[in-house]
Amino acid sequence: MMEFTLSRVCMSVCGLILLAAIIVPVTGMYESKTVRMESGISDDIADLVDDFYYSEMSVLTISMSDILPSTSSYIEFNGHMVILTTDRGTYKSGTDVIVVSGGIPFGYGDIVRFTKTGDTVTAERST
Repeated sequence: MMEFTLSRVCMSVCGLILLAAIIVPVTGMYESKTVRMESGISDDIADLVDDFYYSEMSVLTISMSDILPSTSSYIEFNGHMVILTTDRGTYKSGTDVIVVSGGIPFGYGDIVRFTKTGDTVTAERST
């Protein structure tokens, strides 16, 4: 009976060691994927602005809650740069066209209206 109990205890300890060895790489993979996803969001927004500028549309309205990854993240437009700021860091992407926003950051609850104005695109909060 004693051998049976000791073998079960030993097997449980070995199982915990194996789980601990697997959890660390899996957690690292999750963090890496999250960083790549957030970097991809800033690239996608820059591509969206470029596609809008070269399209036939004159106005584009977007809800930031559909794009931003969390309620604490926000996006800024600074000339040819799209700057996404999240809890994990800041991600920058370039655009072909100048985006004028007056230095206003757009948060999770904002609705942004993009309008073509000559050689630039204007971004402003929509009501």
